[in-house]
Amino acid sequence: MKSAEVLIETGRLIGQWTADGSVCSFKGVPYAHAPVGSLRWCPPQPAERWGGTRPALAFGPRCVQPNRPDNAVGYFGPEAESEDCLSLNVWTGAPSAQERRQVMVWIHGGGFAVGSGSLPIFDGTALARRGAVVVTFNYRLGRLGFLAHPALSAEQPHGTSGNYALLDQIAVLNWVKANIAAFGGDPSCVTIFGQSAGSSSVNSLMTSPLAKGLFHRAIGQSGGAFFGRILQRLAAAEQAGSELACALRASSIERLRELPVREIQFRRPDDGNSVKDVYDSSDPKGIDRKNSWSIIDGYVIPEVVMDQFAEGRQIDVPLLTGSTADEGSTQPPISTLAEYERRARADYGDMASEFLRVYPANSDAEAVRSSRRMIGNRIFNWENWTWANMQVKTGRSPVYFYHFGQVPPKPDYPGRGGDLEHSIGSFHTADIPYVFETLDARSWPWRTIDRELSDTMARYWINFAASGDPNSAGLPAWPRYDAGRDTTLLIKDGIRVGATPERSALEFWKAVDAAIRARAN
Repeated sequence: MKSAEVLIETGRLIGQWTADGSVCSFKGVPYAHAPVGSLRWCPPQPAERWGGTRPALAFGPRCVQPNRPDNAVGYFGPEAESEDCLSLNVWTGAPSAQERRQVMVWIHGGGFAVGSGSLPIFDGTALARRGAVVVTFNYRLGRLGFLAHPALSAEQPHGTSGNYALLDQIAVLNWVKANIAAFGGDPSCVTIFGQSAGSSSVNSLMTSPLAKGLFHRAIGQSGGAFFGRILQRLAAAEQAGSELACALRASSIERLRELPVREIQFRRPDDGNSVKDVYDSSDPKGIDRKNSWSIIDGYVIPEVVMDQFAEGRQIDVPLLTGSTADEGSTQPPISTLAEYERRARADYGDMASEFLRVYPANSDAEAVRSSRRMIGNRIFNWENWTWANMQVKTGRSPVYFYHFGQVPPKPDYPGRGGDLEHSIGSFHTADIPYVFETLDARSWPWRTIDRELSDTMARYWINFAASGDPNSAGLPAWPRYDAGRDTTLLIKDGIRVGATPERSALEFWKAVDAAIRARAN
């Protein structure tokens, strides 16, 4: 395969064309200085320049993180990892730097705990063949990505700490603004798109003054940052960071920065020297959520995301958003009817009867199914539905809303927490390979309808990135979202437009969220 060279701000890169000569990729490109040593828990610093020509032929290491179980639907094999993880990848079919193609910047998911921009289902080749310049990247995760501490805040002129993962994402967008033209991309036509925590990031970036002017369209798949004041404020995050430092017996930030990276990421303060290396969302101790999630810091995220949208203070750009039908199918369920009913009363109080009406259960098996459905609706479906409704209500840019119900031909999933094996349906992340046209990253028995839907979805996403409108000749019409009409694009064994599924469940979570906010005020 032939190679290609580009010159960017930090030096010359050599990439590689595909065998058919249609797309050139550049992998493992540093977009910031290594965040190690004294730069651990600092905003990303400019990447160092290099002399000569730097090969960009292999992905950079992902952030240090727990391993996914080998049988997880998101596992694609081992990857190199390092604290020095701030690199990105570019796919382009532009024959010269004089082209001005739409740019699509992908933010990977993984609960801000796991993931990378180099998974096979994120390969940008197919979208680049369709005319986009595609960027994926790695960012800091877990405690490396979000730890706040009063001493860290005191180091910065803006007086805040945490949110390094979001600052990394903003650094990528600044890199794109400065360098993407060298790859034939248009820095004035940038779409950010992401799934799960990546979608939550897109949602948050729409409220960040630091990201203003750096993107021009937004796509959020299965995630947001709206529900029940989900984000901590800085004072609470600093307190959590101080407690962690104490538990790790670190008397100063300097001592914290000297600790081995795996001890930082994995040490369980309540378990002595225990280190947990395997990601397991069923274990509440497995991920330190207090120190591993976005923060309302008054700087990166100025205020409650919902409030900013309600007041029309979001970055007002065209929005495409939606989720899958079975978001909770791979999540650990509540395994018995007795526990399900106890949790309903404990969690929802005077709303418990309505909860049990929306999510009925009369046996242990029904409790398992209803609890998975509940988890999917609350954590994911409600977020994207709310996002669409809020943008329609207070924004001027168009909104397009979808519901993905296609069931990939996936073998039954190993059971967790109460059942043996079950079909996971249109599971969380099921839509990603359809968008990227990377179905063959998994050796499943794909059908003609799957490939047809993948072609359609890729065209919608490419069109939206180019113009803010997914429609074009030859595609089923996708109307703008209208909260008062049935204008949701339903993707299942074909394309049709209709009512938003699970509307009563979504309305229930709207009421729960309103009650939480009322108590907080």
